[in-house]
Order: sequence, then C-alpha cells, then structure tokens
Amino acid sequence: CVKTMKFSVSPVVRCAVEPKNSADLPKLVEGMKRLAKSDPMVLCYTEESGEHIIAASGELHLEICLQDLQNDFMGTQVKVSDPVVSFRETCTAKSNQTCLAKSANKHNRLFVEAEPLTPELCIAIDDGDIRPGIDAKIMGRKLADEFG
Repeated sequence: CVKTMKFSVSPVVRCAVEPKNSADLPKLVEGMKRLAKSDPMVLCYTEESGEHIIAASGELHLEICLQDLQNDFMGTQVKVSDPVVSFRETCTAKSNQTCLAKSANKHNRLFVEAEPLTPELCIAIDDGDIRPGIDAKIMGRKLADEFG
C-alpha cells in the first residue's frame, strides 16, 4: 500500500500558460498531466474560461516547473502570464459582534456572526466532499446535518 505524501505548503503562485503554436495544444494538455504526475507539489488545471493554469509553492518552483514542462514534457515553447499570488483572509476567532442586514423591502433581516471553520469541515472541503457545483439544497442540508 503506497500512501501519498502530505505537504505543509500549498501551491500559491500561479500563472496561465498557452502554446505559442495553437496546434501544440494537445501537447500542452499532455505535458501538464505529466508535470502534475512528476511533481506532487504542483497543481495543473484548466479554468472554466479554458485558461490552462500551473500553480506552484513559490516563484522558483514555478520557474522550474515551466522549464520542465517546455523541455521535458512538451518539447515546445509556451506563452506564460505573469505569476500571480492570490491573497486570502480568514477569521481566527468567533466575532464579538452580530451584523444585521435588511432586505430592500425591509421585511427580512439577516443576523450574521463569523467564526472559524471546524477541522472536520476543512477536511471535507479538502477531500472534495464540499465543493462548488453541488446543488444548493443538497449542500445546505449536508452542511446543516454534518457540520452544524
């Protein structure tokens, strides 16, 4: 039984790639698959817009991945966008105040407090059990039943 390695860092620097010659698109897709297999720290995927993304743990790692893609896995050159780091915020403790929002017609009120996600919910998200695209009613029921 072979277990996959767990890493304490995640791919945070990403860039879009496209072949310089559009006829090389199948080579790019195959090359990205090979790159993802050869390096467990790299994340290769295609956005809904059709943009091909490579994400790595840092700029140097991304540069090495791009060299490997072009020289070892594709054999052709690619156009590369500037590297991007997506910044995200999180909440580390339960909020000490409740926020109120009223609907436009003033008949509905929403009271909201923020608190960190439970470790169990984080695991479910990482495992893909909770993800975009699931029917809203099913997702709501699952979140309420399993995670409070």
